[in-house]
Amino acid sequence: MSGMGRILLLQIDGKIPNLALMRITAHHRARGDEVELRYAPSIGAAQRRLGDAFDDVYASLIFERSRPIAQEIRRIYPRACIGGTGWDLATTLGNLGITAPPDYSLYPRFRQSLGFTQRGCRLGCPFCVVPRKEGTVREEATIADIWRGEPWPRELLLLDNDFFGQPRWRDRIAEIREGGFKVSFNQGINARIISDEAAEAIASVNYRDDGMKNRRIYTAWDNRKDEAVLFRGLRRLVKYGIKPDHIMVYMLIGYWAGETEEDWLYRAARLRDFGCRPYPMPFVRNNLTRGFQRWLVGAYDKRISWPEWKAANCEPRNLKTRGGLALPLFDVLNEASGQTKSIGAVGQLRRVGATVDGGCQARVAVTR
Repeated sequence: MSGMGRILLLQIDGKIPNLALMRITAHHRARGDEVELRYAPSIGAAQRRLGDAFDDVYASLIFERSRPIAQEIRRIYPRACIGGTGWDLATTLGNLGITAPPDYSLYPRFRQSLGFTQRGCRLGCPFCVVPRKEGTVREEATIADIWRGEPWPRELLLLDNDFFGQPRWRDRIAEIREGGFKVSFNQGINARIISDEAAEAIASVNYRDDGMKNRRIYTAWDNRKDEAVLFRGLRRLVKYGIKPDHIMVYMLIGYWAGETEEDWLYRAARLRDFGCRPYPMPFVRNNLTRGFQRWLVGAYDKRISWPEWKAANCEPRNLKTRGGLALPLFDVLNEASGQTKSIGAVGQLRRVGATVDGGCQARVAVTR
């Protein structure tokens, strides 16, 4: 419909602004429609409110674990347009005839500039939907295209799944560096295949977490078989001045056949020894995989063994005191505050949990 319609947008998951919903907002406001954004992280939050009457409803989800919420939305609003990697790969803004640039006013507290310099990925990891969703690597936008301009801060949240896969990545790095931008490579970089030139390029820019507070590079270790190539890449990053503590490494767990806890512990220990920040990403989310994630992200592993943590049912309140003093109770995301990956995950994953594709972090939206 056209003009003075009421439009409801439902963001089901993800913690950063949803680029697709921002573009849908711009499309409808240009037609004179009234747009309302609601967060719907639970079935209860998706229910109608008193007085609700909308002409169009859109919903976006990243993770398959959010599908029950989307199904409830479809029950409540049978004509709702639902999209995102957690729902399907067919519903795109292009298919809906939406070409408008993002309307940032949908998220008034968000100050960064959000976007892609490229789409697609060179790799074909079995747990990642990016190649099927976006195809091979292609250029998308320059830094000037993405930045909102004055008076907004020179802070970029890049959603590229394979930044160094694009032919003109050197131009994009130069634009970031010469423009004095802080940049978060939000979906991560692939340390397994990073070159010396690319490692030096990363070190030359003001790389940050997605809150722009801490120095942070994101990458991933999905398979123990990649140990040699991963650490070769990590050493290259350090060679050009990136501190190991600046590197957060997502560990895919609960995916490979025959995978054991010993494998998880080995990878975590190797990363701790190198000085990186390990962050387990469960493909299948259960008490064990989530407990392992909490053990590492909360830095409990520095104070208590994995067997002791399991014996406490992975709950800090069940830990015994030592020397009369209770063990520090870290929040599960305390160590990673400011860069929890809106989860995310690396690459956009069509799965029950969240994971990582060599370096690309999944979290973003309906289908932007």
